Amino acid sequence: MRPTTLGSSVGDGLVRCDVCQWRCEVAPGDAGRCLVRRNDGGTLMALNDGLISAATIAPIEDHGFLHFFPESIALALGSWGTPFPKEQERSTYAFMPETESGRRVLEAERAVRFAQERLCRGIVWTYNDPLMEFEYLYDGVRLARAASRYTAIVSGGYWTIEALDMLGPYLDGINLRLFGFSDDSYAALAGVPQWRGIIDAARRALRRWRCHLEITYLLQPGANDSVGELQALAAWVREQLIPIIPIHVMPAQEGSNAGIAHARQVLRQEGLKFVYGPDRTETTRCPSCGWPVIERPGGIPKLIGVEQGLCDNCGADLYLRRSMFKPLSTGGE
Repeated sequence: MRPTTLGSSVGDGLVRCDVCQWRCEVAPGDAGRCLVRRNDGGTLMALNDGLISAATIAPIEDHGFLHFFPESIALALGSWGTPFPKEQERSTYAFMPETESGRRVLEAERAVRFAQERLCRGIVWTYNDPLMEFEYLYDGVRLARAASRYTAIVSGGYWTIEALDMLGPYLDGINLRLFGFSDDSYAALAGVPQWRGIIDAARRALRRWRCHLEITYLLQPGANDSVGELQALAAWVREQLIPIIPIHVMPAQEGSNAGIAHARQVLRQEGLKFVYGPDRTETTRCPSCGWPVIERPGGIPKLIGVEQGLCDNCGADLYLRRSMFKPLSTGGE
């Protein structure tokens, strides 16, 4: 455990946590909504600091990035905790093990050294919501960038602007998991009444910090698959982000692809250029000329029609991030 970086006293023994948008005011002895930050005698402690629930080495594509350092291998790390009450009901990584024997420690320095030793191009923090291990994540992204490893997270994006602005200079990629695009969807599927801060922060990550952004839309038939909701998502991406950001339409429940094809069709009709489904063998084609640019036979990516991040047939921007240097614009390399 260690003290939470983004925390402040608000009187009467209460400590406010400013890591996520709940901004819990936590009484002595209690934990915040995430259940991994506790008020110990007026100090908010991160209970999951340095604790690892999972660690794997795999292609970056396994974590929902198809335009971010394709063909690279990443070390993936996870801990425990999520800010979304509904996810606590179904996630394997929501609660820490009760026994010490089930808690593995991996210091940030050791994780980065391990990534170097195994020739991993980068590190991605995933499995749980990495924001809940903010201090460990902050150490990790700084050390990884210093070691010339790319950094990425898979997150629901429920961070505060303060947390984002601390991570932003060292964070290369974000896969933003959206539970929908309406008040009703977020109340039903995530358990949060206020969710607009998520999309505001995503825009800031893209525009201010030039983070590569891909979006995973967790489709739940009957809950967030209406044409109107999908059109609202597409309008936000077109108008507030850029229409070539990859969108991954994925089933909220494994084993069911109901509604995926229809949702992809709607998003494409609304002007989004790269809309993927669960099939990881799908070929990426240039949205301007249809030229194949990334093939994935057997799920293994192979760049075949790319020149300096552009289509080598027509010169269109493919929104590919392949360099450790952050782009000067938010349109790609």
